[in-house]
Amino acid sequence: MNNKLLIKSLPLVASVLGRKYGVQVRIGGDKAFTNGKVIQLPALPLENDELMLNLARGYLDHEAAHIRETNFEWLKLAKLTPIEMHIWNTLEDWRVENKLTDSFPGCRQNFQWLIKHLFMHEIDQSQENKDDPASAVLNCLLLIVRSWDFPELAEKCARTASIVESHYPGLLSRWDSVLRNVRTKCDSTQDCILYTREFVALLKQYIKQDAPSPRSTDIKVKQSIQDLDKLLSSESKDLPKGLGKILEEQLVSNSPDNIDQGLQVARDGYKRLIELDKTDLEQTRRASTSLKSRLHGVIQAKTISHDRIGRRGRLSSSHLHRVAVGNPRMFRSCGERQKISTAVHILIDCSGSMRRRIGLASQICHTVVSSLNSINGVSVGVSCFPAVRAKDGESYGEPTVAAILNHGQRVHSCFGLSASGSTPLGEALWWIFQQMLPLPESRKIIICITDGVPDNLLNTQKAIKDGSLNGFEIYGLGINSEAVFRLFPGKSRVITELTDLAPAMFDLLQESLLN
Repeated sequence: MNNKLLIKSLPLVASVLGRKYGVQVRIGGDKAFTNGKVIQLPALPLENDELMLNLARGYLDHEAAHIRETNFEWLKLAKLTPIEMHIWNTLEDWRVENKLTDSFPGCRQNFQWLIKHLFMHEIDQSQENKDDPASAVLNCLLLIVRSWDFPELAEKCARTASIVESHYPGLLSRWDSVLRNVRTKCDSTQDCILYTREFVALLKQYIKQDAPSPRSTDIKVKQSIQDLDKLLSSESKDLPKGLGKILEEQLVSNSPDNIDQGLQVARDGYKRLIELDKTDLEQTRRASTSLKSRLHGVIQAKTISHDRIGRRGRLSSSHLHRVAVGNPRMFRSCGERQKISTAVHILIDCSGSMRRRIGLASQICHTVVSSLNSINGVSVGVSCFPAVRAKDGESYGEPTVAAILNHGQRVHSCFGLSASGSTPLGEALWWIFQQMLPLPESRKIIICITDGVPDNLLNTQKAIKDGSLNGFEIYGLGINSEAVFRLFPGKSRVITELTDLAPAMFDLLQESLLN
C-alpha cells in the first residue's frame, strides 16, 4: 500500500491508530466525543485538508491517551469541584500525552502541532487576561505546563505571568515547588488529583493571608482578590474550555454542514442469517464447480514449479551427454513457485431495492466463497449492509454493516438474507477498508454485489477512488442492473442468473489473482 497516501486518508488513519492504541474509532454524525471506550469523529469533508487531518489525528491521540492512561474510577471518587476539575485536566492532559509518547514516539509530532496551533496561532488572549486577572492565573498554569514540551511558548508564558504577578504578587512563586513535583514525579491520575488540591490550597491560603483589609483604599487590589475568591467557586460553564473540548468544537466546525454529503464510515451491526435450502445449495455447488475448475486451471499453470537445466545445481544424469560437446548446461535446479497471497472480501447489498434480487445475490455469494476458499493463498470474507442493532432489531439511524464470514473462518451455508433499508455503499466500503487493512495478504480485492444505486453517490465514488489509490482492487457484480457499469467502469459485470456467474467472475478475477 502507498504509505504516503495512507497517512492522508483519515478513515484509514483512524483505523490504524485505533488498533494501535486499543480503542474503537467511529466516523459519522455531527458530533465529536469519547465515552471512555469509543472515540467518535464527525462526518468528514470528502476532500480532507491538512487542517482537518491534523485536528483529527491530534484529537485521536489526545483522547486515546486518556482512555489508556486515565483512571476514571479514581477521578469519580475524588469528587472534584469545577475549579479543581479544570486544574486537574490541565495536569492530566500533559501527563497522559507524555505517557502515550513514551509508548508511541511518533505521536509527539501530532501533539507538537496541536500546541502550536492552539497556543501560537489562536487569537492572543493578553488583553482578556488584563481584563480578567483571575483567569490569567489559570492560563498561566496551562502555559507553564505546556511550555515544558514546547519552549516556543516561553514568551507568551512570560507575558501572562507578568499580568498575574502585577495583580497577585508572590502567588506564582508559591506554586514553584508543586510545579517541580508535577514535572518530575507525577505518574498517575491520583498524583494529578493530589497536586491539584495543593494548587487550590495555595490559592485559598493566598486569599486568606493577602486579602486587603476592609479599610483598604486600593479598590483595584481589593477587586482582584475578590475575583480570585470568586474563581474558586465558579461553575464549569464559567471556566475556560479544556483542550479536548476545544478540539471537539474545531472538528465539528470543520465538518460538512450537511453530514449526508460528508464522508462517513459504517458501524458494526447485526444481520439475521438463514441457512440456504437444499435446492439452493445444490445449484451453488454446481456453479462453484464450474467456476472453481476455470480458476484452478489458470492458477495451476501460473504457479506450477518446473525444474530448470543450467550451469548450477545438482548434476542431471540424463544430461551428461552434453560433456562430449562441451555444453556446461547439465545441472538441474528447482524453478521458483509463484505464490498467491490475496484477501478477497465480498460485500452484499441487502437494501430494499435488492428485495427481488436478494435470493440470487445470496446464491452468487455462496458460490464465489466456495470457489475461492479452495484456492491456496486466498482468504475470503463476506459482509452485508445495511444491518440492525443486535438486541432490539431496530436501525441505528446511521450506516451499518454486519459480518457474515470473517477472514480465516470456516465456510458455512448460512447465506440466506432478507432485503430492507437504505443503500450506504460508500460507508460500507470504508468499513471494509478498515477491516482489511491489517490482513497479512499482499493483495486485497473487494467484490460488491449490488444493484449499483447507492444513497450517497459522492461518498461512494470517493470511497472507490481512495480505496483504489491505497491498493484495494474493487469490482462490481450487478444483479439484473447495469448501474454498476457507472460505479465500477471497466471493473464490473452484470448477472441475470446463476449460470452467468462462472464466466463473469472468471473475467473479473483471473487477471487480478494471477497478476
